[in-house]
Amino acid sequence: MSARPFGAAAALAVALLVAPATAVATTSDGPPPLPEGGVSEQQLRRSVTVFSAADHVQAFATEDLVRSLGEDVTTTGGETTISLSTDLLFAENSWELPANAPGRIAELVADVPDGAAVAVVGHTDTQQPVGQDFDNQELSERRAEAVAAALRDARPDLRLEVSGVGDTDPAVTPDPADPATHATNRRVEVTFAG
Repeated sequence: MSARPFGAAAALAVALLVAPATAVATTSDGPPPLPEGGVSEQQLRRSVTVFSAADHVQAFATEDLVRSLGEDVTTTGGETTISLSTDLLFAENSWELPANAPGRIAELVADVPDGAAVAVVGHTDTQQPVGQDFDNQELSERRAEAVAAALRDARPDLRLEVSGVGDTDPAVTPDPADPATHATNRRVEVTFAG
């Protein structure tokens, strides 16, 4: 006889567990019920907001605003200088060119006259490499040589003069409070006549 009350209790427990799940399922199948008396046409219109994109779109002209990242080309007195940002060419405290750099360097010197003398000069900012066994002078020389190697591969006809000047010839006055000045001074310049 003791088995029967236990079976009845188990059946009641199962029924209580299943009943709430069934009740939830039936109320969540459809949309929420409408308020008593329904929704008026006026309430429906007030609940919808229409935006016109034409009132909020502003066109911008991009001519002369977009330039390729990583290089700046200037011509002064018959000399052209291509300044390559070393922040985009090299990892910090490194002189190894990334795989895509030689192709871009080749494109930049495609119009250099055949057999031209080309100066390749590496520059750094005033911050010394921390925890390295080289200084800014060596870093600038090695980066200039890495760019020169890419130039030799692309244009073996060019006569290259390769050097590094460390932090002795900044492009802008270094400002410890402005990191952009340091980035501007880290560069390799490729200069040629013509």
